[in-house]
Amino acid sequence: MIILAWNCRGLGQPSAIRDLIALVRDSNPDVLILMETKIVEPVLVSRLRRIRFGKYLYVPHVGLSGGFCLAWRDYIELEPVSISKNLISCLVFSNPVSSPWLLSAIYGPVRSVEKRDFWLNFHKEVDRFNGEWLVIGDFNGVFYRVSDCRGPQGGSLHLGLVELPSQGLKYTWSNGRGASQEIKAKLDRGIANADWWNLFPNADMKVLPQISSDHSPVVLNSEGCSSFARRPFRFEAIWTRDRRSH
Repeated sequence: MIILAWNCRGLGQPSAIRDLIALVRDSNPDVLILMETKIVEPVLVSRLRRIRFGKYLYVPHVGLSGGFCLAWRDYIELEPVSISKNLISCLVFSNPVSSPWLLSAIYGPVRSVEKRDFWLNFHKEVDRFNGEWLVIGDFNGVFYRVSDCRGPQGGSLHLGLVELPSQGLKYTWSNGRGASQEIKAKLDRGIANADWWNLFPNADMKVLPQISSDHSPVVLNSEGCSSFARRPFRFEAIWTRDRRSH
């Protein structure tokens, strides 16, 4: 299974729509996770239909921020478990058919006051599920010690979750300022428990260059980097917009 996750920072502009179409064409994802869409649901549906995603879950934006979507192809069998503005969880039945597993798309809270409550509730979410589990998306925070999967700003999870290895860029976000003021961080990632790793021992991720957003898209392939290699990478003009691609 291939999962594309991207904090697109708005899908209202033609440039963002073009970039999304190019990303989907090149990575050919089975599941699509979008954060900060900033568009109403009918517009989202038209965007999804254009890239042939017929099923979705959506938390609409509020004001000038938000908009959180998990979409999947018609041939993928997902069953929604829970949905909130920060976490969308589904059981995956089609890959593999014999071993359903939990997929959680994450769009971590930005405000510090909301982070603590979110991670406390995250603990409870895990306590209610015993089985294979993957979390992927924008955590909106950095882990101080990834090996222990400490939550953003030091909120320790102690859930036995391990980050998926990634290819490509080291960081997934930057503030886009000049060299002396530039700040970079790895906010977007995938983490999984031991049961999920046993199911997909070769899983891997790619961090792609930034395009029309200050977040890099990330692509997970449950079959690993060899499967990435079988899908030829086509150089697109959009990559040249990122100075780090030179």
